[in-house]
Amino acid sequence: MRRDRWTWTAWVSVLAICIALRVVLDTTSGDYLISVAPYMIVSFATPAVILIGTLRHRPPHLAGWILLVVAQVVYAAADAVTVADEFLSGEYLEPTPADLLYFAYYLLIAAAVLLFIRRRSPGWDLPSMIDALVVAVSAGLIVWVFLLQPLTGDSELPLGAKLTQTAYPVLDLMLLILAVRLAMGTGTRGPVLYLLLGSLVTMLSVDTVYLVQGIIDGAAVSEAYLDVVWMISLALLGLAALHPGVQHFDQRSNTAVPDASPIRLGVLTVAVLMAPGVQVVVWMLDWPLDIPLISGTCAVMFLLVMARMAGLVAAQRRAAVTDSLTGLHTRRHFTEALDLECRRAARTGHDVGLLMIDVDHFKRVNDSYGHPAGDRVLVEVARRLATATRAGAVVARYGGEEFILLAPQTGPADLRALAERLRTEIAGLPVDLGGNLISVTVSIGAAADPAPDPESLLRAADQALYAAKAAGRNRSVLATPITPQAA
Repeated sequence: MRRDRWTWTAWVSVLAICIALRVVLDTTSGDYLISVAPYMIVSFATPAVILIGTLRHRPPHLAGWILLVVAQVVYAAADAVTVADEFLSGEYLEPTPADLLYFAYYLLIAAAVLLFIRRRSPGWDLPSMIDALVVAVSAGLIVWVFLLQPLTGDSELPLGAKLTQTAYPVLDLMLLILAVRLAMGTGTRGPVLYLLLGSLVTMLSVDTVYLVQGIIDGAAVSEAYLDVVWMISLALLGLAALHPGVQHFDQRSNTAVPDASPIRLGVLTVAVLMAPGVQVVVWMLDWPLDIPLISGTCAVMFLLVMARMAGLVAAQRRAAVTDSLTGLHTRRHFTEALDLECRRAARTGHDVGLLMIDVDHFKRVNDSYGHPAGDRVLVEVARRLATATRAGAVVARYGGEEFILLAPQTGPADLRALAERLRTEIAGLPVDLGGNLISVTVSIGAAADPAPDPESLLRAADQALYAAKAAGRNRSVLATPITPQAA
């Protein structure tokens, strides 16, 4: 820990000294190479710092961090070519060799961020993808109206320069999409994520300022304040790699980021309001309004927001009928399904089967190994029940360590066979509790009857479960035929 603190302090100190030198030399030195030297030190040191952090902390997945190292090596080489071109010729003839290196850098860092996203997300994470698209469409409108349109409309700019300068905001937009996707996706939150995002956002911001100033001045820009912000962006990337949190940064997560968090809603609100905001700004500047573009952007974002709302409704519906621990149905959903199946059976006369399942001696597991171990037992029992049942059956967590299974159109004989199969399936393999293998068994009460009353069927299965536990557990008992209660 002390060594990490020392490394952080050393890297921040190098950054502070280089920033101070860059500012001072810009005002006191007339030599271009001397004034830009502090920036080049940070540029060339960044890949080395990322490599040091990666080798020291040994994250389980090295590919993303190695890509960052390669990307920063390419970036430093592009900076060196840019400085050489500026020193030797004093002018940019776009596209230059440095532009090709910068383009390669964009692709490499995008690949690294994409790897982080795929490692951290337990799937495609469609909600976060839609959120990123909303922001991307909004940012794309701004980039087109205020950057790309002026560039492409400049008749004095050569075609090669137009294509080169147009490529940069497009690549920046690509990185913005990935940054938003990384920020809004699943995965561990912490300093590494925030430092990485800070580096990307800082770089995208200064790139935009550089491009805008280049459009205004009509030439390449070399300003000390721009180099300072670029150095801060590089320093943040180095700090992210030096943090010990890289060991857990890209671990796959099973918990989604809350969809209705205030920050997420705030970002989406700003993004959606950006299109009418751009329209107002263009009107105030007395520029010609591109009505089809702005209207199309509003329509696309409206459709994306509707898709997002549909996803939220579906997620809420799933949450209402799904047990958060085991992934099985909830008791409420099961009760509704049982009532529906009993009404259907009353019309057709077919049997309805019900299994009530209780984990044997579950309290001993909690007392001996702790409640997290008990949760793992419940999850494993639920998984075995779900995989061993046929299509059409409804499996639910009924409460605590008790599960329940609805088997439509299943008579007593088939239900007894199903109960025994489930019992042996659960007892067949021990459950691994972090190195401790324990045997888990269940007791099962079964009840089947044509056109039953839901309460009578539940009562019969519960009585059969009680009989199975009283007989020594790890067994199944089939209830006697249900006698309808007198009205």
